[in-house]
Amino acid sequence: MRTFPIAVLAATVLALSSTLAQAAWVAVEGGVTAKPDDTNSTIEIIMLHCMDGPALDVYSRNDGAVLPDDGKEHVADYFYRKAAVRGVVDGMIFPLSAAGSDIAVVIFSEGTEAENYLAPLDPAFVRALVSGSQLTLAFDVTPDAAADGTPFETWATFSLRGAKPVIEAALGCL
Repeated sequence: MRTFPIAVLAATVLALSSTLAQAAWVAVEGGVTAKPDDTNSTIEIIMLHCMDGPALDVYSRNDGAVLPDDGKEHVADYFYRKAAVRGVVDGMIFPLSAAGSDIAVVIFSEGTEAENYLAPLDPAFVRALVSGSQLTLAFDVTPDAAADGTPFETWATFSLRGAKPVIEAALGCL
């Protein structure tokens, strides 16, 4: 008799955790958004949407550049630079680049110097976002190294668990 209530509790917890993960990605007009699960940056939300293909925008607390959330003055010098931004999905590293807009940092895959290092998002990166379990966006903002020895000391992580149906439903450009 005791196994039934434990099994029911386990099933309920599993269903609730799946629902909470899906709630992490919210469909909005034109795309889907997610808030970081953990961050040491000013990132508040990201939005995955379609333009001329999949696009990823990062919205920061200061309506501008992503910066460390350490109370110090920083200059965002990662725009249009090679090897200054990266995405990591379940351990797979994707070199990224960033451009600024009025209120967001727009993420691109790393392109050539002739392209100002801005290329359309790599389809492999987009597929990883759809099928992965965790995304980390990391930026080289300061001269300091990250705990893992890389230059990407400013970061935010986002759960991708349960996000596949929300992302696929919102993005007709996949």
